[in-house]
Amino acid sequence: MHARTGSAQDVDEGRRLSVLDLVGLAAGGVVGSGWLLAAGQAHWAAGEDAVWAWVIGGAVMLLIAAVMVELGIAAPKTGGLIFLPLQAAGPLVATVVAAALWIVYAVNPASEAAAMVRGLAHWFPSLLRGGHTGAEIAGLPPDMHRAGDLSLTGALCAVVLMIVVVGFNLLPARRLIRLNLFITVVKVLVPLLIVVCLTFAATDTVGSCTPGDAWYLSGQSGGADQLRGQAGHFSALYVVLGGGIIYAYIGFQAPLDFAGNIKRRGMGEAARLRWAVYGTLVGAVALYTALQYVFSRHCGALAADMLQSPYAQFATAASMTWLAWLIRLNAVLSPMGSGIVFTHALTREVAALSRAHLTHRGLQTARRASFKFRGAEIDAYWMILIVNLVIGLTTLALVRGNWEQLVALNSIPIMVVYAMPGVVLVALPGTEAGRLRRAVRWALAYTAFVAIALVIHEAGWADVWRGMAGVATGSALLLALPWLAVRDLPYIGRVLRHYDAREHLSRFTRRGDPAVRPLLLLAGYIAVLIGCTALRELFGESTAPVTRAVSVLAAALVFPLLVRAARRYMGQVKPTLPHQGEAPRPRVSAET
Repeated sequence: MHARTGSAQDVDEGRRLSVLDLVGLAAGGVVGSGWLLAAGQAHWAAGEDAVWAWVIGGAVMLLIAAVMVELGIAAPKTGGLIFLPLQAAGPLVATVVAAALWIVYAVNPASEAAAMVRGLAHWFPSLLRGGHTGAEIAGLPPDMHRAGDLSLTGALCAVVLMIVVVGFNLLPARRLIRLNLFITVVKVLVPLLIVVCLTFAATDTVGSCTPGDAWYLSGQSGGADQLRGQAGHFSALYVVLGGGIIYAYIGFQAPLDFAGNIKRRGMGEAARLRWAVYGTLVGAVALYTALQYVFSRHCGALAADMLQSPYAQFATAASMTWLAWLIRLNAVLSPMGSGIVFTHALTREVAALSRAHLTHRGLQTARRASFKFRGAEIDAYWMILIVNLVIGLTTLALVRGNWEQLVALNSIPIMVVYAMPGVVLVALPGTEAGRLRRAVRWALAYTAFVAIALVIHEAGWADVWRGMAGVATGSALLLALPWLAVRDLPYIGRVLRHYDAREHLSRFTRRGDPAVRPLLLLAGYIAVLIGCTALRELFGESTAPVTRAVSVLAAALVFPLLVRAARRYMGQVKPTLPHQGEAPRPRVSAET
């Protein structure tokens, strides 16, 4: 009996994720297209100060990560980014978080596919609308609006690439983790080579460099003269989100998506989680800052060639043809690896959403979660993969493959997701942490919540309204579909007859429902942030100090109110929370 128990525990431990696996997930998610395409935007906006934007963005993400890691240790749960807000604040808040997370994780492969097409455009210029003339300054369009949009051929190529990413996620989970680790090693090695080789390369013939030299990399609307005139007049704080820097750091949370599947023996779950997340983020900050330094040092070699990476241009100017070829190949491999990680993580989060009855329960049933191949059963959640592919393709079509708009649809909703772990961490009952650790957790969570408000404010109206509109649309669908499914409406009733999710919209009609107050607080807080960015856009930069102060004050006031509302909810609806070292459910243990 004891031998069988020990053997079962050994098998379970062998299926769990090691530090190396977790680092592969974290680094694989972080190192995507951001470092390839955001450096030019950052240099155009802030010049040499763009280096500090990467430091500021990294510091903000480390603060957010500290909160999320502490929560992952206190309540380790695969799919916990949705499950834990559900347990702490109720299904209404969890629906908003789920909508934001679903958008981010489903849209990310679309943004990475657009980046891959840009990488392939060096060999196949017809993939971009202006591709045939994009390699010459004289051929660049006078108005850069949508200059990086995909042509019809490019859009079809992006569709194929997204399908390839989904295909990789049909592999057995253990093989996929190993493949991702190999891809991650390769795609991290190339930017390291860029830093080492180009830092010590001779720059005597490069010439002077100004932010205006990167005008065609700004991703903004306008002609060359207009964009040159705007260059260098933005703050480093704006560049953090408005310039795509936050997007480049998104993905560190991938190990937290699998927090319930980490090896326990040896150093333990907590240490492995900390090493993977903190190690990845610290390494990313150092790498991205060094890459931005290389960019500012060599940007005089920019040839206004839209068809290849600036770093490939730098390598060519430094007579390092071999490095230029590696960079061009990595411009495809790096985004693909990130898309694979996000797609894999989303299947687990949506499965948690489905198990909680917040979306169609059939998405994670055995018949739609696994399939047999050569006698082996593979847990790939193939139905979730199909649904996510449809969402990604729809978004890609709506923005016509514009990478900058896809980045905005990633960067803003993820801030909504990142805001809730701090509330949950502070509100959790029965944690074994001492008084000092609880005080540290409160300080970290409070500071991170306020920092997120500041980052959203600095993103600007154009990005904020698109991102928040996506969150609102997703939340409305998740709440409305179950409500419509239980009503025998003409036509709609037939379509939604088999939609199986718990209806929560009627909670608004129940007096004193504890799930309503947390949602109203969160929705009101988001409305204030949207209003502040709208006022800043409407009345100009002179109002920025006021709207910035209002955003920070709103966050400072709402955080303790959200914590109190969450505690009130858990006081009436007892949460079911996992604890460190708790035996996994059979379904979860089979996933790895």
